[in-house]
Amino acid sequence: MDDTKKILLVDGGDIDKKLKLATQNLHYVNVIPSIGLNVYSILQHDTLVMTRDAINRIVERMHTPISR
Repeated sequence: MDDTKKILLVDGGDIDKKLKLATQNLHYVNVIPSIGLNVYSILQHDTLVMTRDAINRIVERMHTPISR
């Protein structure tokens, strides 16, 4: 199992209870909400899977100006 590729699954909102239950015993799958996505998490995994809602939320967040 050491050769198993790591998968990062990004969901748009809160993680669905059924999705969490389905993946909790798979040590090579990590599920995070889109708000928690960062470069380090992406680089630590071999495969990135994103829901359409996650992509929309990330794009929306990228278009929001940073207020300083």
